[in-house]
Amino acid sequence: MKKWLFKYEQFVRNLQVHPDPGQESTLAYWKAQLFITLIMYGLPVSFLAAFPGLLYSFFSNDVTLGILEGVTFIGFALISVTTGLRLLARKFLFLAVFYPLAIYLIISMGYTGPGVFYLFGLTVISALILPNYAAWYSIVLNILILFAIAIIFPVHAGMVNNQLHISLGSRIILTANFLFISIITVVLIHRIMDRLEKVLKNEMQLKRRYRLLFEKSPLPMWLFDTETLYFIDVNEAAIRHYGYTRDEFMRLKITDIRPVTEQSKIEEIVKLNRQTGLYHNQHTFHYKRNGELINVSIESNLIEIDGKVLRLVLANDITELKKNELELQQAHQQLRRSEADLRAIFESSVDGLVLIDSNYAIKQFNQKATGYLRINPRSGGFTIGRNILTYIPAVQHADFLSMLDRVKAGETIAYDRHYRTGKSSLWVDYTLNPVYTDDSISGICITGRDITSARNYIQKIEDQNKVFREIAWIQSHIVRAPVARLLGLLQIIQQPTTDEDFDMAVRYMNESVTELDNIVADITTKSYSISMIEKPQNTYEKQREQKS
Repeated sequence: MKKWLFKYEQFVRNLQVHPDPGQESTLAYWKAQLFITLIMYGLPVSFLAAFPGLLYSFFSNDVTLGILEGVTFIGFALISVTTGLRLLARKFLFLAVFYPLAIYLIISMGYTGPGVFYLFGLTVISALILPNYAAWYSIVLNILILFAIAIIFPVHAGMVNNQLHISLGSRIILTANFLFISIITVVLIHRIMDRLEKVLKNEMQLKRRYRLLFEKSPLPMWLFDTETLYFIDVNEAAIRHYGYTRDEFMRLKITDIRPVTEQSKIEEIVKLNRQTGLYHNQHTFHYKRNGELINVSIESNLIEIDGKVLRLVLANDITELKKNELELQQAHQQLRRSEADLRAIFESSVDGLVLIDSNYAIKQFNQKATGYLRINPRSGGFTIGRNILTYIPAVQHADFLSMLDRVKAGETIAYDRHYRTGKSSLWVDYTLNPVYTDDSISGICITGRDITSARNYIQKIEDQNKVFREIAWIQSHIVRAPVARLLGLLQIIQQPTTDEDFDMAVRYMNESVTELDNIVADITTKSYSISMIEKPQNTYEKQREQKS
């Protein structure tokens, strides 16, 4: 039975002119579907109604009723099976076939017979299958029919055979109530239809919005069947990015774009996600149509469409991102090594270094800074973030700020400062240099170097020069006198006049030689003190000497 019923449904559907499936969001589409369903099931049911009517007309000798029953049934059948008729024309012909039967049933059986129900049913059907205005025309037509019958048949309006009399007042009351029920029914149907149309439009808008988001997404997206793993739908971005056509995608499973080592794993994941319905994300690899292997970030959720459990997948190609992350990581490691190297150089510098920002706050310093940059020993060691003025005596703030302002203007300043701590003495050479960032001065580098040894060396050099000047003066003045006397006495000894002159010359020569010997000894002592002065070593040379 079901087999024959299915064949009948297919036969009737194939005979009808179907509305455009793309108009599913419109009320007209569903009204057309409702009319097709009416024809499909109304034709066999109408036979059940026509057969008893034909028997009744035969036994009651009501030939007119029999003819109308037959014509109505045949007309309904012709409307159902005739091809080529427009859908709207088919609807109006359907109503036109039943109106004569309804009118005759009212005339023959009265206002309480099936004729009135036919009129009411035709009004309801008009409201369901025709545009809204048609139902109101149907109501007007029904009222005109009822009033016409009341006027044309004033004496009786019952069965012709038994002469059932109904007063005019009763007819008016029946007509008014019929009008009330018809209007209320049409209004309710129209209200339901309006709401249904809004729902359909909203649903279609949501579908279109989803479709638009799906198709126009800049990232590849697709739907796949969680049972078969075949692609169900793909968007333009997926087609463009992976290189497959839409038809090629539809012939693939999601495992076909995965590496072989991951295919069994993805089947297990899909099966588990089908049971849990949870959101899923992972990083994996896909193959493009050209064989290129790409790194992708997958996000997916379970959805149900037309009774099928599907997964909506968004795939983001992160190949370049991963490559950039690796390059960035390598660059970061290289930067860290460079920073370590720079820090080692910074710490191994023979000078004390302090970096300050444009607001004179300490940014960085090395270990030598505390020992060498003895700006204000009472302020303690350097601390990052503290203002450099903390380490400067208050009386020197104005001068030091003036120098810092000059350095911020691009000038380099160098000066020496002498400190005395108890019996010891310390000389420090300071250099203030501007620090540039992107061609603009962003801070200042203060360099301090212990130049005490150099200062002492210079002092010794000056002392040597003083000794040399004394020796030169001795040679030019003190040594010259005994030498001159010796030269004069030598002439007397060589040509003595008397023995007394010779003895006196010898005595004076001995005194001059002794004086000259004392002078030479003094010069020797002074020269020896000069030879003991050594050149001071710089800090780098001292470190090398200590290591060796």
